[in-house]
This record gives sequence, structure tokens and C-alpha cells, in this order.
Amino acid sequence: MSKNYKLQNILFCDNDRLEAYWEMFFKSSRPVYDREKKNIVLGAGQVIDFCTYFNSISLLKWKTYTYAEKLILKLRVKGEMEILLTGYEKKDTQYIRKVLRRAKVSAAEEQEISLEYPENDLMVAGFEIHTLGVCVIYGGEYATEVEEDQMRHVSLHLCTTTFKKEDYILPNIQLLKDTVLAGNDSIAENLWIHVVDNGRTLPAEEIQTEHVMVHPNLNVGGAGGFTRGMLEAMDHKEKPTHVLLMDDDVMILPESLIRTYNLLKIVRPEYEHHFISGAMLFYEEMNFLYEDVGFMDHEGTYGPLKDRVDTRKIEDVLRCEEIIHEPKNAYAGWWYCCIPAEFVRKDNLPLPVFVRGDDVEYSLRNKAKFITLSGICIWHMGFTNKFNGAMEFYQVHRNTLMLQAASGVCQNADIMTRIRKLIRVNLLRFNYDGAELLLDAVEDYMKGYKFFMKNQGEKLLKEKSQKNEQMEPLSNFPEAPTKVFSVYAPDLPRKPWETFLYRITYNGHFWPEKLLKKETVPVAYDWYYSPHRYFFRRRLLAVNPHLKMGAYREMDKKRFFELFSRERKLFSRYNKIHVRLEKEYRNHRKEFTSESFWRKYLEIDK
Repeated sequence: MSKNYKLQNILFCDNDRLEAYWEMFFKSSRPVYDREKKNIVLGAGQVIDFCTYFNSISLLKWKTYTYAEKLILKLRVKGEMEILLTGYEKKDTQYIRKVLRRAKVSAAEEQEISLEYPENDLMVAGFEIHTLGVCVIYGGEYATEVEEDQMRHVSLHLCTTTFKKEDYILPNIQLLKDTVLAGNDSIAENLWIHVVDNGRTLPAEEIQTEHVMVHPNLNVGGAGGFTRGMLEAMDHKEKPTHVLLMDDDVMILPESLIRTYNLLKIVRPEYEHHFISGAMLFYEEMNFLYEDVGFMDHEGTYGPLKDRVDTRKIEDVLRCEEIIHEPKNAYAGWWYCCIPAEFVRKDNLPLPVFVRGDDVEYSLRNKAKFITLSGICIWHMGFTNKFNGAMEFYQVHRNTLMLQAASGVCQNADIMTRIRKLIRVNLLRFNYDGAELLLDAVEDYMKGYKFFMKNQGEKLLKEKSQKNEQMEPLSNFPEAPTKVFSVYAPDLPRKPWETFLYRITYNGHFWPEKLLKKETVPVAYDWYYSPHRYFFRRRLLAVNPHLKMGAYREMDKKRFFELFSRERKLFSRYNKIHVRLEKEYRNHRKEFTSESFWRKYLEIDK
């Protein structure tokens, strides 16, 4: 017997932060959204297009991954209007807009209408409303019809880990309580939220309900926090069918959970083993989607699989929606990652890397495949403004070496060559602390598997963070550029003799200081490499244009030669022991990922 089944809700822009980005929801000349009544009011002769990032539906994906073979639009409206059922299909390299059906509606009072889409080959479907008088749109949804035996039970356990970020985690929990858990959909009865409190500062008695649990935890980073959440989910009386891992310092959209749950309920058996990978959008520029699936390339660089997406542009949305082949070393970030319970086992837990790389290794170890959908996303706080040397140089590279050795993943990536290049680059631009952090990463990895078995992540991160550049407001520096983002301008070409001298003298470290240039020049503080700017300078001004902060970098030959010597000794020793070292890590991987190890590490009783 077939049953009407909701796929996703039509969303209005009812979030204060998103008000400036309303084109992610709908396109119109003069949209009037009544925040109090939660409806859209349109005048005569207006057109409003809902074929957008949040209000189109990934039709090809729903048809592929689930039993949603037909599509029905349900709307609650009032007024005289014509509704167009629209969408886009791909022909060769072009996206072609299609109008599948037109329907005139005349409703003196609020009325629900239901329109079925004709058979089609659309990638993405949507709709438009052309008003013939004053019209009101109260809400709506996309639905399908499925057989009852095609629907499965879903018990979704959301695990989020936090460390003294009450400003983020408390509003997120309250929002989910007020929306998803208070709703009439079946997800309200089948969603369980585990808040792992690494800082032990949350008022648990004020937060906890039947469906929300707080677990005080040691500060064991994201890896340890998510592991604790997995263990708690597995031990819960309502056994999970899926575990959803989500960062704490994010802005969430309750609809993302609803769409995730609704997909899982009717997923086809051949796709029930896929991870659902939510997109990460920039909190600072909320229309830009940074990543929905990432990968590591052969040089050991982590990054998004797709080009940057402006979710206000339908061409970008369509490009993002294409089902594309996932390359080797693809992974889902744990800012929003829904994992089938078959993978969340007590003999298959994350590696104890504290932060960075745990999500990459877990995806690769489990040979994960991914589902992405428009509107399943979060906005990440502070992601674009910060470059943290302790994280990017020490934590990332140390952990990548460890996961590569322990799990045998990313074997096509030459991490050591990457590290040596980065050490050289940082020495050339006088970022001696950055070079030292990279050397620390290799040295700590070379201490072997026992180093990672100790719960010392918090201590190490504090220690390494002391080596981050201490930046001050740019107003303190006379050399600060007026146009701060000019530090990312294309670098000028060097003359052949300049390139030669730059390389053989390590940018003046093997050169008389009196022959170096005295003028201080501004340079980018992060990954951006501009050797022409650095050439034969005594001092650079490292600039963070996002935060308008800066720090001087002075040539220090004594520090250079200390690090230069340390690098050679360290890599000479690495070359002698790396085969044995990798074997030891590989032999202890099962121990690292076991329940017995983690319970001891987390200091929790069985």
C-alpha cells in the first residue's frame, strides 16, 4: 500500500543572520517576508522563484538514492496566481531550464494545493509563482509516494563535542529542542542528542531531557569527544541505526536533520551503507559553500572536491549537485557527517589524534562512499579568518603521518616531501616558529605508537600554540598596506639571477647582512607564497587581512642555522627507522581503535 511521504520542507528566510542572504531561499523583485506570521506576501504582477539552493529539490539524487520515484509539490497559499513546476536538466555541458507544468490557482482563503510533476529527467526541480493579485504563501513541502514496506526504521543519534563554547552549543541545543524535537514528524521520537562536554562546564541539569544527554568528558579533543559520543550512542537503550557527528561551533539549520532523516527512511538498499556528508558554508560569507566532500591529493594537501560555490547562483548550485566520481582519498568532514551504525562499532573507533585528520582517516579506513544534498549543511564559525600554525603545521602533519602509517591510507601522498618543502618555505620567509612546528610534528611522530597512547593532547596543543605568531593590530605598523588584501596579489616574476641567489643562499641567510634590503614589505601570513616579496629582505610584515592583524618577521641567522641543522639530523634518523616505525603503528592500529583502549584513555568505566 502506497503512502504519501514528505521529502523536504519549503523554507523561508526566518533567521536573523541569513536575512541578507535571502536569495539562497527564493528570488523575487520585492519579497516581503512577515517574520511574525511566517508567511510571504506578494503584490500583483510579481514573480517569485523557489528553484534555489534551499528550496529546489535534488530530484535526480532522490530518485537515485531512495524510492522517491514521483514528485509532488504541496503548497499552502491564498490569492490569484499561476504556479509553474520548473527544473533543470543537463545536456552535454549545458544546464537547460524546463517548465513542466502550469497551474492557475484561485484561493479566497488559505488553501493547500497539490501538484504532481510529470515524468522528467531533471537534475533539480523547483517552482515559480506568478501573482495575478495580492498573494500569500504560508508554507509547503515536496513529497512522494512510497510503499510502506519500502520505509525503514531510523534511530538517529546526533553526537556533538564541545569545549567551553557555550555561546554556540547552548543556542544550537535549544534550537533543536524548539524545532525538530518539538515537531510532529517522526524524527521527534527518533532523534537522540549526545552532547559531549570536554570542558565540563555545561549546566547539564538545565539541558538534559529524555532525548538530550550531556556527557562530561576529559578534554580529549574532537577525536576523543566524538569517540565518547559514539560509545554513548552504542550503549543507549535506543540502539542507533545512524550516528550523526556535528561540530559545536557551527550555525545549524534544523531542516538539515529533517532532510537527512527523511532520506534515510526510504534509502534504497544499495545506498544504505553510504555516509551523508553535509556541506560546510562560510559563516563570514554565508552564501559561499566551501566543501561537501573533501579529498587529499598526491602532495598531501587537504581540500574540497568541488570548486567554491555561490549558493545564490543557480549555475553554481547545479554544478554542485552533479553526481561525480569520488577520487582516491575522499572523505567527509565531521562538521556534519551521518554514518551508518554498521561502521560505528566498538572495534572500529577513531584514532586518538586529538584534533585534525580523525575524520579523514575514518572515511578512508572504512572505504566510505558519500551522499550529498542541497540544504544539508552547516555554517562553520571562524573557519576563514584564522590560520593557526600549531594546527596547520604541527597537528595536521603529525596526524597525517600517523594515520598514513597506522591505517595504510593515503599511500599515494608523499607527506615527508611536503613537510620538507614547507620547512624550507618557512625558513625562506623568516617564519622560524612555523618551521619548528613542522620539525616538532616529525619528531613526535617518530616517538612511535606509545606517544599517541598517552592522553596529552591538551597539554601539547597549549605548548605548541606558544609558537604561533603573536599578532597585533595593523594600526601598530607603519608598513601596513592600505589595501590589506593586496598581500594576496600575484607575485612578480623574479630575474634568473635573483632566483639563483634566493635558492643557494636560502634567501640571504648565507649572505652578508649589509647587502640585504632594509625596507620592510607586507606579505601574507598564511600559506600564500610570494618569493619575490621576500627576496633579500631583512624584515617582513606578516599580514592577516581578514582580522587586520600583523607581526614582524626578522631575519635571525642564529635561529636559522639551529633549525637547518636540526632538520638534517632529524631526517637522517627518520630515513633509518621509518620502515620499522610504520610497521609498529600498523601493528597497533586495532588497539588504538578498540573500546578497551578508549575507555582507559577517556577514564570511563565499562
